[in-house]
Amino acid sequence: MSENLKAQEVIELQQYLSEQQAALRDSEARYRSLAEASASIVWRAAPWGNVVDDIPTWQAFTGQNPEQYKGWGWVKALHPEDRASIAEIWKQAFPTRRVAVAEYRVLRHDGEYRYMNIRGVPILDETGEIREWVGMCVDITERKQAEAKLRESEARFRLLAENSTDIISRHTVDGILLYISPACYTVLGYQPEELVGHPSHELVHPDDLVEIARNYPVNGDLPDIYTITHRARHHQGHYIWLEATIRAIRDRQTEEILEMQASSRDITKRKQVEQEQRFLAEASGILAASLDYETTLAGLARLAVPEIADWCLVDIISDNQLLRRVAAAHANPGKQELVEQLQNYPPDLAQTAGIAEVIHTGKSQITHFISDQQIQGLTYNASHLKILQELNPTSGMSVPLILRGRVLGVMTLVSSSGRRYDIKSLMLAEELAGRAAIAVDNARLYKEAQQSQQAALHAASRTTRLQTITAALSESLTPTQVAEVIVEQGIAALGASFVFVALLTQSGTELEIVRTVGDQQEIIDSSRRFSINAPAPLAEAVRTKQPIWQKPIETRMARYSNLPQEYAQYNYGAWISIPLIIEGRAIGGMSLAFTEIQKFNQDDRAFMLALAQQCAQAMERARLYEAEQTARKAAENANRIKDEFLAVLSHELRSPLNPILGWSKLLQTKKLDEKTIPQALKTIERNAKLQAQLIEDLLDISRILQGKISLNIYPVDLTSVISAAMETVRLSAEAKSIKMHISLEPSLGQVLGDSSRLQQIVWNLLSNAVKFTPEGGRVDIRLSSCPKSNSNSAIIQVSDTGKGIDPNFLPYVFEYFRQENSSTTRKFGGLGLGLAIVHHLVELHGGTVQVESEGEDQGATFTVRLPLIQNQLKIKQDSSDSEPSSNLNGVKILVVDDDTDTREFIVFLLEQYGANVTAVTSANEALATLAQSLPDILLSDIGMPEVDGCMFMRQLRTLPPEQGGQIRAIALTAYAGEMNAQQVLKAGFNKHIAKPVEPSELIDAIANLIAE
Repeated sequence: MSENLKAQEVIELQQYLSEQQAALRDSEARYRSLAEASASIVWRAAPWGNVVDDIPTWQAFTGQNPEQYKGWGWVKALHPEDRASIAEIWKQAFPTRRVAVAEYRVLRHDGEYRYMNIRGVPILDETGEIREWVGMCVDITERKQAEAKLRESEARFRLLAENSTDIISRHTVDGILLYISPACYTVLGYQPEELVGHPSHELVHPDDLVEIARNYPVNGDLPDIYTITHRARHHQGHYIWLEATIRAIRDRQTEEILEMQASSRDITKRKQVEQEQRFLAEASGILAASLDYETTLAGLARLAVPEIADWCLVDIISDNQLLRRVAAAHANPGKQELVEQLQNYPPDLAQTAGIAEVIHTGKSQITHFISDQQIQGLTYNASHLKILQELNPTSGMSVPLILRGRVLGVMTLVSSSGRRYDIKSLMLAEELAGRAAIAVDNARLYKEAQQSQQAALHAASRTTRLQTITAALSESLTPTQVAEVIVEQGIAALGASFVFVALLTQSGTELEIVRTVGDQQEIIDSSRRFSINAPAPLAEAVRTKQPIWQKPIETRMARYSNLPQEYAQYNYGAWISIPLIIEGRAIGGMSLAFTEIQKFNQDDRAFMLALAQQCAQAMERARLYEAEQTARKAAENANRIKDEFLAVLSHELRSPLNPILGWSKLLQTKKLDEKTIPQALKTIERNAKLQAQLIEDLLDISRILQGKISLNIYPVDLTSVISAAMETVRLSAEAKSIKMHISLEPSLGQVLGDSSRLQQIVWNLLSNAVKFTPEGGRVDIRLSSCPKSNSNSAIIQVSDTGKGIDPNFLPYVFEYFRQENSSTTRKFGGLGLGLAIVHHLVELHGGTVQVESEGEDQGATFTVRLPLIQNQLKIKQDSSDSEPSSNLNGVKILVVDDDTDTREFIVFLLEQYGANVTAVTSANEALATLAQSLPDILLSDIGMPEVDGCMFMRQLRTLPPEQGGQIRAIALTAYAGEMNAQQVLKAGFNKHIAKPVEPSELIDAIANLIAE
């Protein structure tokens, strides 16, 4: 068993050995085949490194034959410098049984040393000892050369990278930094060791990561070299712009990306310049987009934020040279309202610092840091300070808007986010301001062009309107029509809300509104007429002859404090009052009110003044036309009344002449009996007196029309005046059986007046009452005081039950030469002068007269009011004055009159009173008579041929007393007017007596002169 077992073991061992030998042979065969097929040198060596087998590849490479390379001969093929190191490698590898690896230079058969990589693997026997070495030599010369070149390239790379201002970096495909040059500290503030090993995208701005990923080479068919710009975070936290040129490094054989290399350059400044240029280009476009300069400036403020400021203000110098804040903008919408409140605090040009200084010098100012103290110095009050504190300015710039050397305004840029302005910021702001100034100037030029065009159109429109107004005014024939044209055109042409025209009254002391248009009628209705001295705008304009261009309500209320309610009620934005002036005198004025606040330029004011001037001229023409029409109608009416009056006068003068001449003729024939003669004489006397009264009425009217009537004023008792007038008409009343009733209030008091004129008033009223009252009627006269307790007047009322007065004629009762019926069929006589005389005489006494009548056959009542003396003082007539002596015995009188009848009557009358009378017919005869003897009294007519009475008297007064120069003289003349009397007295006469002469009046006048 054991042998079998041993045999079996031997067999198995042999079999194993055979297998091992076969395997070895196969292995050696494969080795030899591999060695022969390989471009490398495959070798076998003894344990100590000596070669025992043929190595054909070695022989082919080195040119050594087997005898030369076997053993240690192969070492001779090595570079002398490498021989020692190879021996050392074997010494170290043998005891350690490790793989021997070495690089050395081998001399090739052509004499060139080639780098070889030797790798020897020990083959161990069953005891663990090295049986042999199997190895391979690979020619790595090309690799070594490449490595040398790579080292050289890396050296150059590092030299360039470490001295470049750009950041040079190497990354893995995943973006891990392998290397980064020292420039990263200069550009980004990081040391290289802080970044190497970290992903590079950690520094990239989040908004730029997507763009970088999209352009990464592994994500598309992109070139291996490309450029990208992105923002990178600085060590201090802010971002800068980098322009990176990236290159993908690939394996030459597999094309696989090995790593990424990049060169990154800081382009922050370039980006800022580009951004500034884009900003300025955008700003120019926006600034040029609007031709309204305020819109342009508002756009400027919005442009500046948040690009170069957190908030911005724009101030412009206005036409009145004041600084006006026109725009305010904030980057934070929540603070926009707050910054807009600064528009309520515009800078004061009177200051010498800040914005005012920028305006004055035209130079920009920059404040790098704004302190709390500076903020307080910029504010006007606590509210202003609070606004600025909330806005929190930290740095600021004020830049002038300058064009062609002229400062247009200032742009103020403020930072509140920590940004500090520097010179570059200022340069950008100045560039923006320059473009803004051009835009503002263009907008202003456009506005001026538009305004000029509008002004031209406006001027043409107003010229057309003025022509229209002129045409309308030329057709206006009355002041009211003129005023209507003006107020309507004022509304249309000027957009006024309210217009009215007022004219001076005839007295020149009041203004009366003649036409209004607008919404203030209730005020006009309550004060249609007001004094020219009233504290009102139009009154002041008319009074001073200067227009008043009023400002808003506060100014008007301060100037005219008496009109606050009216101004407050309507609150007009503007109020203009313009006088209407013609030839230097004001005839009225016009006022225009405007709802909105108006800015009237010179053209507007000129137009309104032209409108007022046209109104004044048209008003004057209308007044003249109206006056001419009124005068024409009055003249026509006066001519008609005159013709009627002359007809009546002829009738009234001829009517008494008929009985006078008739009875005179009969008396001359002496055919009347004794009973009839007294009747004839009374008729002649009555009709002569009637004629004398008619003439006296005519003379009174003449005096009234000439304003020459005079009064002898002294206290008068109306009771005696009324009683005397009653006695005068009593006979006439009794002849018609008219009852006269008199009622006199006792102790009424006195009036200041002319007793004879007052009696004339009452007599005229009573005469009319008797004349117009039928037989059996009644006439009442009443004297009383005014029923009003606060009045101090006497009232005389004369009432009758006569024919009454037509209501249509009542307004004309007191006019001259007017009668209700002046036809030939009239029932009552008279000239129609009595009531006109009454009206004038009453007014001369400071009183009034009124008439009332219910109409035809309803009677009439005349009421006279006369002022009583305030402090009644009864003045009694001096009873000691003796009546003038009616005895002219021995008085020498010279009578001069060219009319024979008058002369003979005067001589006969004077001789009846005992005078010695000499009569002559002319002034020359009188002078001759005076040369012979001097009379005591001279009576002379005025109207004489050749030398009239006045000429005669002036000549006489030049003579010495002994020739009659001081003789007392009385003028007897039919020229009975007030002016005639004054001329007579001025010529030298002592007294004037109108013809027909009343005998008693003449005798008394002579006696008074003698007594003097």
